[in-house]
This record gives sequence, structure tokens and C-alpha cells, in this order.
Amino acid sequence: MSKDSLPREGSVWSEGTVLNPFTDFGFKYLFGTEKNKDLTIGFINIILKEELESPIDEIEFINKELTTYLEDATRPVVDILCKTKDGVRYIIEMQNHYYRYMFDRLMYYNCGLISDTVFRGDKTMYGDIKKVFTICLSNFQIEKNGLIKNEYKMCNTKTGSVITNLIHIITLQLPCVNIKNIAKSGKDYESLLVLLKLMTDRKMGMTYKDFMAAVDRIDVSNELKRYFKDLICKAAMTSLSESEREQYRQHLLEVPWEDVVESAREKGLEEGMKEGMKEGMEKGKAEGIRQVAKSMLSRGIPLEDISIVTGLPQKEISKLS
Repeated sequence: MSKDSLPREGSVWSEGTVLNPFTDFGFKYLFGTEKNKDLTIGFINIILKEELESPIDEIEFINKELTTYLEDATRPVVDILCKTKDGVRYIIEMQNHYYRYMFDRLMYYNCGLISDTVFRGDKTMYGDIKKVFTICLSNFQIEKNGLIKNEYKMCNTKTGSVITNLIHIITLQLPCVNIKNIAKSGKDYESLLVLLKLMTDRKMGMTYKDFMAAVDRIDVSNELKRYFKDLICKAAMTSLSESEREQYRQHLLEVPWEDVVESAREKGLEEGMKEGMKEGMEKGKAEGIRQVAKSMLSRGIPLEDISIVTGLPQKEISKLS
């Protein structure tokens, strides 16, 4: 894709726009690459500000393919996996579509990494097992409690006391983030999530300059503002090479049909259990079509093309957010 072929200012391909961080390419490019390692370090420090004893200053990206002990089982691959000098590991996952067994998956990832540190028959190592933080950004509510940030540890259900710090799962529920007032978001991690969510909203037509101006209005420390501006700078289309732009373009145009359909099926099954299987599955199917349209809309695909693919009227599509 040559520079001359890039569309006008404000479109999804414009040099004046930024990456959508909740596409597979955008998320891993910003937070899972060596050249943007400082963004990953800053992300972890912001999200885990209250959980870390002190901010981390260095990480090492490690193999994202997790070990499995089931014969012939496919090895799960996480989005981002890194560790610090003290051996503490950090899984960062981004999940755009509803998945009924999300907690099970996150627990499997967490426990899989823990088991890798203990060799069979070596009981002396149990006290040396390193902690695993699992951070999941979800574009749906895993737990429908209206909270942006939820934390899960292993504890005594009678007393509430934590019995081990090895497992620490944090979910960040993006639907609970309010982007109407970016200037006063609350905690630092809320400000970061507001900014990331704004970067996904193509209907607002915000450009690189708009984002920089918005950061200036956020009521956070100067250090955090510098991090936000660095994030915007590295997310700018002009920061990408020609090959990276092409990869991003392909990811935008590839609507995750299987994920969306599976998401709708899962929702339909849950609704079916409550109000009858047939009615639930029909609702799930309709929701699946809307989710496909919503996904295409967020990628900047024209309403006319979305209508042709999904069969939905353009007016209905334009109302999806």
C-alpha cells in the first residue's frame, strides 16, 4: 500500500489516524513487540499500580506457547507473555468476543505457567514457585457486576484470607468504561482504558492531533501524560512501515467470523437455558449477525458493504456502537 494510495484524512487508512488497539495486530504490535517494550512495561505498571510492591523497569518477552500435559493436545498460545528479572510472569490477553468459559481459560493459562516451574518429583521447589499475573482486557462483561477492574485470588471462603499469592487474575471490562468525560476518569488505569477505548471508536473520527489534544485535558500526572502521548505516537499510522501497514490492513479486513459465530452460539445456549432452547438460539443467531456488523463497522468498512454481507439495513447498522 503506497503512501499515495492512502485515503483522505479521518478515514481508517489515513495517515492522520491511529491503530485500533483491539485488533489482533494492533494489540500485539503496541504491547507485544520488542521495539515497543516500554509501552508494555508502562501498561503493566499502570494496571498493577496497587498490586506491585514497586514498579517494574525491565521485562523479557518469552515463548507464548504454553506447555500442555495432555497427549496430542493443541498447545494454547497467549497474546503476550513476559517475565521480570525476579521470575514473575505476566500474561496479557485481549478478548473481543463473548466466551462462556473465559474464567476457565484464564485459570488454565495461569496454572499451566505455575506447573512449568516445578519438575516431577522435586518437592523442594514448591516454595520457589514464581507468581503469575494474568491480565485480561475483555470487550464484554465476564462478570456482570458493572465494575471495570475485577481481581481474583485463591482465598478461604469463610474468612476471606488469601492462602497463596501465586494466582492473581485481573479482568478489565471495557463495556464498563465511560468515555464521555476523558478529563476526569478516576484512577490511572481508568484513564488508560478510556484512551484505548477512544482509539477503537472509528465513528468519532478522531485523528492523531485530536488524541494528543485529548491527552492534554486528562487530569493525570505529567509522567502519565508522557506515556499516553508515547502510546499515541507509536500507534500513529505514520509510525508503521509499509509492510506493517499492509499487515494491519489485512487484519482489519479479516472479520473473525468463527469467533463471532461461536460467541453468538454460546450466548444463545445460555439464553436457551433460561427461556427455551429454540428462542434462545434464534436470539443468538440474530445477535451473531449484529456482532459481525459491529465488528466490520469498528474496522471502518463502509455501511453499504456491511449491509450486503449481513443483510441488515444501513440505518440499523449505523446505530450499532
